[in-house]
Amino acid sequence: MPSLRLPRARGAARAAGPAPARRTKTPLGRITATLLVGTLAALGPILEGALGDGRGWTIGLLLLLAAPSLARAGGPRFHPLDPETYIPATYFLSVAYSPVLRLLMSREFSLSSHETAAMRVAYAGAVGCAIACTALSRRQETPDTQRMVPMHRPKATLDQDWATIIVGVLGLGLVATWIVTIGVGRFFSLNYASNHLEADGKGLLLGGWHFIGVAVVYLLLRAASLRKAGLAVPRVISLAGLCFFASFLLNTVMGRRGPLVWLVLSIALAVHAYGIKIRRVWLAVGMVSIVFYGFFVEGARAQQGKGIDAQISSASAYLDRIENPLEIGELQRVYANLVTIVNEQPPIISYPGESWVNAFLILVPKPLWSERPLGLAQQYALWTAPDLARRGAGFAMGAATEGYLNFGLAGTAIEIAVFSAFFFMLPLLVASARGSPLLVRATAVNLASFAYNQFRGELTALLKIAVSLGIALLAVLVLTSVVAHLRRGMAALGPTRKSSGRRQRDPRLGPSSALGR
Repeated sequence: MPSLRLPRARGAARAAGPAPARRTKTPLGRITATLLVGTLAALGPILEGALGDGRGWTIGLLLLLAAPSLARAGGPRFHPLDPETYIPATYFLSVAYSPVLRLLMSREFSLSSHETAAMRVAYAGAVGCAIACTALSRRQETPDTQRMVPMHRPKATLDQDWATIIVGVLGLGLVATWIVTIGVGRFFSLNYASNHLEADGKGLLLGGWHFIGVAVVYLLLRAASLRKAGLAVPRVISLAGLCFFASFLLNTVMGRRGPLVWLVLSIALAVHAYGIKIRRVWLAVGMVSIVFYGFFVEGARAQQGKGIDAQISSASAYLDRIENPLEIGELQRVYANLVTIVNEQPPIISYPGESWVNAFLILVPKPLWSERPLGLAQQYALWTAPDLARRGAGFAMGAATEGYLNFGLAGTAIEIAVFSAFFFMLPLLVASARGSPLLVRATAVNLASFAYNQFRGELTALLKIAVSLGIALLAVLVLTSVVAHLRRGMAALGPTRKSSGRRQRDPRLGPSSALGR
């Protein structure tokens, strides 16, 4: 008598399987973990009261930034590409690297009173960052490969592939248009400062870089999903991805190291979120390469526009002059601005929250509103160096500094928490979710890759990046529909031609073979 087999429920299937060798500890609930990390906020003032001279704030800050990695949903782990480690680390670089290095290198193991006041502000930001990263921590999921590679067209170049390539080409067109407005010959002879001045008010054109960035990461993930399914990658995807990536080298010619670094970081974050393991040794090699690249471009800027030989000689001389490679001038300048703001209290905002309001107003294109408000960095430049400000210069204003200017220590904690949660943590969680489409993953990691750049920047710049990436995402979705409509229209014409051919076929020739169809 045949037995009746009924499908088991998922829970029953798990129950029927072999019992685990040992029980693993259940990770802390998010609420409990967040409360525990929140209690660490009291540690900084206690340690500073006991140790003084900035030592307590520094030790407390380091403990807070390590806490999300220890309290992460998947269990304690310090992986540089995990959001619970990556986001606090980028905040540390933006505001605390220089004072910590100075503290360790000082004979008295102490900071000055001005620097101690700045570290108090940095500590408030660390509280916001730690709480946001811990509260939002989630386990990484295995991507749904079947969704990434449609089974009905596994080897085909998809409609969205073509749409993404078109958006990448549009991005190249926007950047090329900006270069044409300058003049191709003049563009390659500009120095670094003049190059920045030419970019003022042309954010719509420079947003093309974000279009290209989304295309690069999407095409990489598309190739990875095909290889994971054991399929060959269409040549058009490989060639387009390589060409778009190579276009970012133009930023090096312009004296800008950031865009290429953010693109490489976007790729690393995307691959990690997709579940492809990157050995830590390669991450270390990549970090050393990025630091060397940064130093090289910094040295070449002095002779930018004077020929490649002069720039290489300048970069080589700059590398020879470096006495301590741990001292990074860019980070020192950002921290120095924080120290100045905290101790001198410059009147560069009229009312609390002004720069946050202006951040949204500045999104209006300058050609449409020539008198739009100035960014915080430009207002600070007007106060500290009016001559440079008149030439369009601005000084990097960290997010911690902006929050402090608006609402004091509470403003710093709020701004860093908002940055960490909505612009960096949530995008990385979306990028690592099982069912996230490749396009959404690519857009999300492009936004999250700017964590360090935006912790040392202000809200208005981050909003511009988010808007540019949102436009790129929308453009791909619209073009995907257009490409799909065109493909269906062409497919509808195919059967008509075939049927007419069959009617004209001489019946004496017999039926056509299946191989010839």
